[in-house]
Amino acid sequence: MLEFLDGHPDEVFPYRDSEVARELNVKASALSFTFWALHRDGLIDKEEVAGKVYFGCRNAIEELRRRLGLTKQDAFETARANRDRIWARTGDIGVLELLDAVRGPWE
Repeated sequence: MLEFLDGHPDEVFPYRDSEVARELNVKASALSFTFWALHRDGLIDKEEVAGKVYFGCRNAIEELRRRLGLTKQDAFETARANRDRIWARTGDIGVLELLDAVRGPWE
């Protein structure tokens, strides 16, 4: 299975692809199990698109993500981008002043 996926570096496959199962002469359920096991072991990658899961070699999945605009950003990079958008819209937020304003007179 791994050789098959590496031999198709520009293709991704749904987890129950009957054509691949037929080509490899395995049941669709065995194909599905093998895809998930290879992914669990870090040998292939997967991506969910419109509720369907696709598997492939790392290059194929990375190309799929790139084409769909799904490239994953570093969490800190995403947080910095969000912070910059907020600052551009609202300016710096004084957290202590904000907390004082919402605390109310019931202290």
